[in-house]
Amino acid sequence: MNADTLAQQFPWTAVRGSLDREITGCASDSRHVDPGDLFLCFVGERSDGHTFVSEALARGAAGIVAQREIELPDGVPFYLCPDVRLMAGHLASSIYGNPSSHLKLIGVTGTSGKTTTTYFLREALAACGKQVQLLGSLNPTSEFPSFTTPEAPALQKRLGQFVRQGTEYVVLEVSSHAIHFDRVNGSTFTAAVLTNLYRDHLELHGTEEEYARTKLSFLLSLQGKGPVALNKDFPRSAEFVEACRGFAHTYSLLGPADVRGYVQAAGPEISELSIRAGDSSWPARIHLPGQVNCANAVAAFTILYVLGLDPLALVEGLSKLETMNGRYWQRQAPWGARIMVDYAHTPVALDRILDFARSQAQQVILVFGAVGAGDRGKRPQMGGLAAEKADRVFLTTDDPRGEDPQIILAEVEAGLIEKGRHRGIEYEVIADRREAIKAALAESRQGDWVVIAGRGHERVQRFGEDTWVMLNDAEEVEAYLQRWK
Repeated sequence: MNADTLAQQFPWTAVRGSLDREITGCASDSRHVDPGDLFLCFVGERSDGHTFVSEALARGAAGIVAQREIELPDGVPFYLCPDVRLMAGHLASSIYGNPSSHLKLIGVTGTSGKTTTTYFLREALAACGKQVQLLGSLNPTSEFPSFTTPEAPALQKRLGQFVRQGTEYVVLEVSSHAIHFDRVNGSTFTAAVLTNLYRDHLELHGTEEEYARTKLSFLLSLQGKGPVALNKDFPRSAEFVEACRGFAHTYSLLGPADVRGYVQAAGPEISELSIRAGDSSWPARIHLPGQVNCANAVAAFTILYVLGLDPLALVEGLSKLETMNGRYWQRQAPWGARIMVDYAHTPVALDRILDFARSQAQQVILVFGAVGAGDRGKRPQMGGLAAEKADRVFLTTDDPRGEDPQIILAEVEAGLIEKGRHRGIEYEVIADRREAIKAALAESRQGDWVVIAGRGHERVQRFGEDTWVMLNDAEEVEAYLQRWK
């Protein structure tokens, strides 16, 4: 795109510099600027893109978009606007050729279940012979490896790559952060799924009401453009169904819905269910344990069925997903205990995995903690759940980020104490997560389930700005089992 064309296409506050050069891409992280890119100065909580303009220019930036005046070398194209983030998605989409208009983009949002639902969607689409790609927690962009949904420039760049590869469908995890920070602006969605909605991310949204409004705003953006699939099995579902009346299609495991899943058996490894829509039904075998994964599978079926894909191929595809990195990942220990690693880091997710483990086990041993820089109010809630639903608890460090790990541990422990649990008897506090995992495994016996919750696929613990510890729960389990042999 020519810099002059860009100047005319958007409502800039001011434009200056030589506009006879080509803009070939864009970036919001100066470390990922390529020659010919437009550098977008994002203002965040801990950094300000305006301070990295020199680095971006040194890497070959062909122009700068900012929301305040800055000094630039003569001739460098400069575009001024009130809010760079707000404009970024539309700007990046234009630069990369409006890639989402050439794709069938399905967004999956919700408090939990997003990642697994995207994988069910991928397998079901592949079974229908479709070319499909994923973007999300387990499939991030290189620019934003720890983001569920990348910043808008990186998202549009990746969508453009998918178009060139001949992709037909893209399945995208859409986090509440992504909606709040306008990362999906400029993207045209074909359909969307809401897996559920519970308390989460109040550190960003402030209240549960605002969190719900954020999620709903994304769904409402599809009105008149495409269908949404809504789970009816969470407490606030009715208000979402009402708000999306006319383009919502419901699914449920518990009661009447447009698509109903009937679970016949939910074992430790395989679940059997029947999926019914109208007067037709199809048997499905789900190779991920628990009713929660049956719900995720039905969510994927629902939106693709509504989009007109072959239901027989869909249920065949659902059966192809046999493992998920950090989601209900399991190993059988030689001494007869079963070990499960899961990303459960919210009260509802922890509650569900403990209920599932309890349905299978003689004794449930839990290893968990809470993240830093997150919703502090859910920490004692999770401590209380651990007290109620686990026989033994090893409270440990998750990902402290910029917070004092000991303060986080104390806030979670308050929930255990409130429920009358005693340190040294029903629970232990072992700050070193590696040691906590070892202690829990060493204590387990035949018939026990050891649930290691909170981090799932994650590989790095961040202690402040400077200290990163490489640690993956599943790898720690594998290493322990190897030593035991």
